[in-house]
Amino acid sequence: MEKPDAMEASDGGTVPVARVVGYCLAILIFAAAVIHFAIAAKYVEQYWLFGVSTLVVAWLQVIWAVAVIARPSRPVLRAGAVFNAAMLGLYLVTVATGDAIGRAPKGAGLSGFGTGLCAALEAVAVAGCAWLLMAGTSQRVRRVQRQRLVVVPAATGAVTAVLLSTALAVAGPGSPATSAAAAGSPSASSSPSNMPGMNMPGMPAAAASIKLPTTSPAGDITMPSPDMQMEDGMRMASPKACVATPTTSQQRAAVAMVNTSWQDSQRFRSLAAAKAAGYRAITPVGAPVVHYLSAAAYRATVAGGPVLDYTDPQSLVYANTPNGAVLVAAMYITSPGGPTPQPGGCLTQWHVHTNLCLSAGLDVVGAVDDGNSTCPPGSSNRVTPPMIHVWFVPIPGGPTAVDAPNRQVVQAAEQVHSPANGIA
Repeated sequence: MEKPDAMEASDGGTVPVARVVGYCLAILIFAAAVIHFAIAAKYVEQYWLFGVSTLVVAWLQVIWAVAVIARPSRPVLRAGAVFNAAMLGLYLVTVATGDAIGRAPKGAGLSGFGTGLCAALEAVAVAGCAWLLMAGTSQRVRRVQRQRLVVVPAATGAVTAVLLSTALAVAGPGSPATSAAAAGSPSASSSPSNMPGMNMPGMPAAAASIKLPTTSPAGDITMPSPDMQMEDGMRMASPKACVATPTTSQQRAAVAMVNTSWQDSQRFRSLAAAKAAGYRAITPVGAPVVHYLSAAAYRATVAGGPVLDYTDPQSLVYANTPNGAVLVAAMYITSPGGPTPQPGGCLTQWHVHTNLCLSAGLDVVGAVDDGNSTCPPGSSNRVTPPMIHVWFVPIPGGPTAVDAPNRQVVQAAEQVHSPANGIA
């Protein structure tokens, strides 16, 4: 018959102190797992590998919490100390550099309090496991009254619950709930007021009803709806809302802009061809949506060249689908303070990003939000030059939509035939 572990053994009225500590550690790590589950959805949107890794970590922490209650043996404690120390180290690397697995989405999902609480819980758990492992046998098997097995973990759980609920309640704009709404969840996308083509305040009915066929797989042009299509950290380039009804000539120009952009970008449907032409990724490779920049095309624009160069757009946007990367848009970027031509009038509107952390090479290495007020070392937060998309996939809002959440872009890309590409 197997001899019970000293840290588990109990008699009628007492239990080992190690068992009480083990229950408390299980509560702390279960709370850390809840935080990892909460932030995983946003991480998946920004970089799939980091999101999947976060889910794996969360489940492993749940399993460990159960194991340390069921059998708080030395191997279990040792595994908890090593694993949570590794997670704590990964967190510190991410905070310091913005990079962990690929390029970690710094601070996505919860506020700084939430991610900081997760790290603190893991740190306390590591210390607790280390104490139980290093303490002398007499300390580990020292007995306390059985009621402490209820009272102490209950107090630990109450404090942890308050901190955890606070972390989830103050989740910033990047929280999973907000992300789901922005990405077209039923509550967000099925509301009539958010559907493309619906009237916006101050928009003439004639403008709201515009529907112009194009040759692009993106479908018909409609009036852009910034209220629906812009996420946090974005704003229109012009402070004045553009709602005027486009003239007949502007409508024709918008159709020509979309059709010409689609025709001239055909060769870039091949990701290899785009790379050969000098386009390089400036957002995390492997993310759901990846932006590529042509430094030569952008330098030409800064030097006074055309902004709307349909043959060589400054940027290309790809979405990673199960069948490989799909070209989803050409993005035209003007020079700082440069012209923002609107051939289609209010059908063709420019926007800027205000929350991005940009490196000297224009790589996007992070973002600032309510929980992260500073950028990773080597980057800075500055307003981007104005930019405009021409979409090649059927996202809500049509080919000249201001923007779209990553989930909508990927779903639209899956509907379009594309040459065989690897991961963008």
